[in-house]
Amino acid sequence: MDSELTLDAVDRRILAALQLQGRITYDELAAQVQLSASAVLRRVRRLEESGVIAGYAAIVPPGKLGLGLSAYVEVQLQLPQPGDGLAGQFRTAVQEWPEVTECVCLSTGMHYLLRVVVADMAHYGRFMVDTLLLHPGVRDCKTSFVLAQVKQQRAVPI
Repeated sequence: MDSELTLDAVDRRILAALQLQGRITYDELAAQVQLSASAVLRRVRRLEESGVIAGYAAIVPPGKLGLGLSAYVEVQLQLPQPGDGLAGQFRTAVQEWPEVTECVCLSTGMHYLLRVVVADMAHYGRFMVDTLLLHPGVRDCKTSFVLAQVKQQRAVPI
């Protein structure tokens, strides 16, 4: 649904609670927002159907899976030529690279910023040499390695 849903204060309290604890029961959620469980269920379904709630996911710390190295890679693409489609090809390719957990298009001279999560420096090197730098659209890359995670918040301000 493309139209924006109007959210009232109760909807916002529901969203805030679900962002903190996505597996909360409807009874617990109802008690928090001071509604009946059936009313909360109707509101949550409406939020899901409208796309305000896009899904639910488990939060898995990468280190628990042996993925101990994170980096942000700034990628500059080749200068576009009419009809070359390199940006589209790059956007499609990024979807297939499991090491890339996030990709955003930037307004600066570097066209894309990738969040890359890998096991170690050797894994990072293989990804760069065997995957990213082989893409025909990539002109330049600059990497910043994550030394410490100071804040990570998946919830958006409500």
